[in-house]
Formats: sequence, C-alpha cells, structure tokens
Amino acid sequence: MKKYIVYFSICYAAAMALIAIIVSFFDLSGGTSAACLIAAGFATAMKFAQDQRRPPNSHEKKQLIWGCLFASIVISIIASAMSLLIFFKTSDFFSILGTAPIWIWIIAILLTIFIHYLILSLSFGWFAKRSVRTGFK
Repeated sequence: MKKYIVYFSICYAAAMALIAIIVSFFDLSGGTSAACLIAAGFATAMKFAQDQRRPPNSHEKKQLIWGCLFASIVISIIASAMSLLIFFKTSDFFSILGTAPIWIWIIAILLTIFIHYLILSLSFGWFAKRSVRTGFK
C-alpha cells in the first residue's frame, strides 16, 4: 500500500501546485482542496486497479483511505506553512484564528477531515470498481 500512498502524495502535491499557479495567474479565490483530493484519489484508485486488475478489498481500501488521508493532511499543513512564510501574512492568519472560539475551529477541521474521508472512500470504492469494469478507458 505504501507505493500507492506515495503515488497519491505526488498526485496531490502536483494538483495543489497546479491549482495554486492557476489561481494566482487568474487572480481567483476559493477553496480547491476537494478538487485536488478528487484528482489524486481517482488517479491513485485507477493506478491500483490497473496494477492489480481488481478494486481494493476492504482491508486494502481502509489502508489506502487512512494512509492517503494522513498524507493529504501532512501535505496541506506543509503547503499552508510554506504559503504563510512566503507571503508573510502570518499576522493576518493569527488574527483570524482569534476571531472564533476554538470549538468552532475544531468542528470545522473535523468536518473537513470527514469530507476528505468520504472523497477517498468514493475513490477507492466506486471509482476503483468502475475503473476495472470499464477497462481503464
């Protein structure tokens, strides 16, 4: 499973970099984390299905979901820290943190993690099965 988690990490980081370039070039705003996660999750699920000629079984699916979820959190934290350091907006960031009670931040983070879990579950479940059925076309 480690091979696929590394593959996911590369796809996720590449998708985040590409989206960051597009967002900055066109001066767009908005969240793109889900789009990056879907792209990386689907690419990894397809890679697994192509290599194994089957979708992941339940044990493999759990390993892939939790491993990729952990990898996405680590990559997102690193990307956020780099962004704060590069753009020197740490004072704005910390002032925003103080505007809402900690329990709201905890709920927001847990909800985000849950949505990411569902996206990865969809990737390694439905999309992997679909990839095998359609013959990787």
